Amino acid sequence: MVNYTSDMPKHPLVSIITIVLNGRALIRKTMESVIRQTYTNIEYIVIDGGSSDGTQDVLLEYDSRLALWLSEPDQGISDAFNKGIDRANGEIVGLLNAGDWYEPNAVEQAVNCFRPPVTSDVVCGTLQYWRGSKREYLCPSVPTLLEKEMTVTHPTCFVRADLYRQYGGFSRDYKYAMDYEFLLRLRLGGAKFQVVNRVLANMQHEGLSEKNWHLALGETHRARRELLPRSVYTSVCYYSFLVGKRALRRGLERLGWERLLRFYRRRIALVKKTK
Repeated sequence: MVNYTSDMPKHPLVSIITIVLNGRALIRKTMESVIRQTYTNIEYIVIDGGSSDGTQDVLLEYDSRLALWLSEPDQGISDAFNKGIDRANGEIVGLLNAGDWYEPNAVEQAVNCFRPPVTSDVVCGTLQYWRGSKREYLCPSVPTLLEKEMTVTHPTCFVRADLYRQYGGFSRDYKYAMDYEFLLRLRLGGAKFQVVNRVLANMQHEGLSEKNWHLALGETHRARRELLPRSVYTSVCYYSFLVGKRALRRGLERLGWERLLRFYRRRIALVKKTK
């Protein structure tokens, strides 16, 4: 069960953490989306995993706009997230990877959901997927379905910092589904999720989890087995069902069968997607 250490102040400090590795071409757009937020009480932290493409040069340009940035080798995404969280001072923490970007009022909308008398622990919203410069589809967050699949769009999540102290950070045993394991851990621990029915963040369609979808699905299955040992959703049959469903969707995308793909997203996918 979640235990609060303090009440949320009226204008809480929000720590936004961006992790990056060789993202010189991507990170400027991400940082600009944070810097230009309508909510101004933001501490912005960038954790670079020791890039070799000149990412540090871009970070130096923004040095005066960042609360902190560091560049050093890490042990993967979970380790980089945890480095940023350990250095964060805010009451609320948001994680925005290089290449993703916020809507201009995303932080303001999230903060409104934490203000008294609301007792939200995690705020999440809708993610706009893009393919190049073209809007692809909208994916809402549905935390009530987390026991089945990853149904929360992580770039839209804002989490009480207290929860990281209470539950620990991201497991370094996970390379692709560390966000799912963490959010499922919070939900099973009694954290209160609140959904904002608006677009909070944007992402290009082919992210790391999409490119390595077999490995990501395997890790979500492992997380359910570890955290939900008696659930039907830990069975081999259910995992095979998820693999088949994902393979179907990937096949429709490769073939360019847009009408069937839209049908899949609206009717077959657990979380219904719309244009």
